[in-house]
Amino acid sequence: MCVTKHPLQMHFVYEETTNDYFIPPPSPMTSVTEEDDHDHDVHSTNEVATTTKADNNALPSPPSSSCPAIAACVRISNCHLRPNQNQWTGIIQNIVRGLTADELKKLRLVGSKEMQHLDLADPSLTCHLPLRMDRASFFKAGNGNGHGACRMPNDRVRKWLADRRRLVIDNDVDNTATNTKICPTRVANLIHDGYLNSVSELVIFDCHDHRNIIAELAQLPNLDSLRLADHEDSEEERLEELESIMACVGRMPTSLKFLDVEFDCTVHGSRLSFLERLHELTHLRLRGFDLSDGINYMRGCRSLTSLHLCHGNFYSSPSNDVNEKDLLNLMGLTKLRHVHLEGFDALSKIGLAPFCTSSSCVERLVLKHCQEMSEECLQSLGRMVHLESLHIVHSAYDDTVLFGMKSLRHLNALSSLKSLSLFYVLGNEDLSNLRVLRDLDSLETLNIAVEDEIDSEGLDLLCNSVLLGFASLRKLRIFSEDGPRQTHHKGKLEVEYSTFNFGDLVDLE
Repeated sequence: MCVTKHPLQMHFVYEETTNDYFIPPPSPMTSVTEEDDHDHDVHSTNEVATTTKADNNALPSPPSSSCPAIAACVRISNCHLRPNQNQWTGIIQNIVRGLTADELKKLRLVGSKEMQHLDLADPSLTCHLPLRMDRASFFKAGNGNGHGACRMPNDRVRKWLADRRRLVIDNDVDNTATNTKICPTRVANLIHDGYLNSVSELVIFDCHDHRNIIAELAQLPNLDSLRLADHEDSEEERLEELESIMACVGRMPTSLKFLDVEFDCTVHGSRLSFLERLHELTHLRLRGFDLSDGINYMRGCRSLTSLHLCHGNFYSSPSNDVNEKDLLNLMGLTKLRHVHLEGFDALSKIGLAPFCTSSSCVERLVLKHCQEMSEECLQSLGRMVHLESLHIVHSAYDDTVLFGMKSLRHLNALSSLKSLSLFYVLGNEDLSNLRVLRDLDSLETLNIAVEDEIDSEGLDLLCNSVLLGFASLRKLRIFSEDGPRQTHHKGKLEVEYSTFNFGDLVDLE
């Protein structure tokens, strides 16, 4: 949590169920905001961030504060000034700008009459939070009797939308019960009249239900971030809708910088032709696409710093494998720092070539469920000298090639490597091979998964081996299908046992 200076002296009271936490203010007074942690890659360690429903009107939301319950009360003390109501509005705006929706609900004001008369429902206090389009009445149509129609004056609507950056659509039970839907005409008119000019981010769940709305939102003039998620069962009925939605995405501004699409059915990669125009795109995440076609459209995305590609999805694998030679289309993407490849079977040094050139600076690489990966891949990985995280993640049901000592030695060139995951590429009897990685002086976290549970004798040998071999190692995680969850320490080393099955999401850092 960081602080910003404010000319008034003020106390912030953080309340739990039984205790108050009085934070003494420095001099001059400070107001509390939250640290910006957008560099954290949630998709690779906790992918549920983009696949679960929006929570409490705030997705994506700022990172949580370290305080147990932030901003339950704001109290004034030793004020040398007597601010009027307008000044208080500015003060409170500075305070709430760093709060999430849940934290804002807990905010109450104690002090002068001017402060207590402030309206915390004032839209200007919440413009930093996402606005739920499916709950805001001025996006909806009436039902013939006037119920559900927007009766809010235009100046009030404009106040709600002024400086609003993020819009969210999320179907839920409450919304279904209202029997009102977002009206494409209303959305089109608001865009045409400039009410939504400040919107730069969209998050849309169950997007097959909102194709007409997405078609209108494609006209937003300043959109630079889009997240689409669709998680339903009837694939055949939805496929045409999702293909039409991707055509709408193709009509969005070429200034798009962030694109995250996750479908539970599989859309053919030919629908990704619009990527050729997105030269400013810095983040691309695609799940639910048949990438046996379509990777060639990414070759012009030379601003990409983060690339997450999944061939198919958790529920289905396309009938055709990705031709690893298609990955050569990514050769010119030299700004890439984070790469995640999932479902790319039979990878060899050819497929990894774009990420280990002399101009490549990839710092984090995840190879997940890339079955039958050739041992020669390790030779290519050893040339990715900027790597800080390398995660080779398979499940017990994947067809894998076990790595020998000769191949593992190539990883010794990764002097900056801090976290390493080797899932089902070492047999129980081969765990001693880890000793050949003695040059990984920066390694702090090692994650391994083996088919058979490691007995106590084997565990002692493993711990002693890694303690001797890795000077900086602090955490060893051992995953198995049925192993008990427990943690203990062996000297400076924290040893954690956990389960891992196909489809599980685990923290690897």
